[in-house]
Amino acid sequence: MKPSFSDLTMWVLSICVFTAVFICIICNLALTNTVGWLVYPVCSLLFGWLVLMPILYYKKRGLKMSLGIITALLLPFLLILDQFSGDTNWFLPIGVPVSATGIVFMWIIYGLLIKPRNIWFTVPAIIFLSGLLCICIDLIIKHALGEAGFPWGYLVASSTCLLAIVISVIGVVIKKRSAQTE
Repeated sequence: MKPSFSDLTMWVLSICVFTAVFICIICNLALTNTVGWLVYPVCSLLFGWLVLMPILYYKKRGLKMSLGIITALLLPFLLILDQFSGDTNWFLPIGVPVSATGIVFMWIIYGLLIKPRNIWFTVPAIIFLSGLLCICIDLIIKHALGEAGFPWGYLVASSTCLLAIVISVIGVVIKKRSAQTE
């Protein structure tokens, strides 16, 4: 039986990821004899590999599994990175709220894309929600750092809102024109 392209891709990606992990381990131990910076690339490579494998193996069905893996493993992944990052404590004030916001956004986008809807509704909704995500992340970071700054989140949200409105208007015009020609 001939292996499929997906199987071959999985094997090649797996070999590349684990080779990179092995090289990182050898280089780090040869240079410092400690774990040191090794945690960052190894954890990131393994996390990325775990997220990509279901998509490569199960195709469209694997997307939901990959999103589940992101949901389940993102906070532990960030906690590991926080533990090795030294004195900076960013996990609770920034990592958890931004990750939770991103995970909720990710699942909402998945819900919008998985159900067949009108593209003139889905695309503007995703663009508008992206602006809301920017506001949320901006507010979380400003609250965690305790400083006010330029309201980037609101600027991005204004731009995305305007873009969503323009796309919606274009969709309505196209629908009206196609209804008139029928």
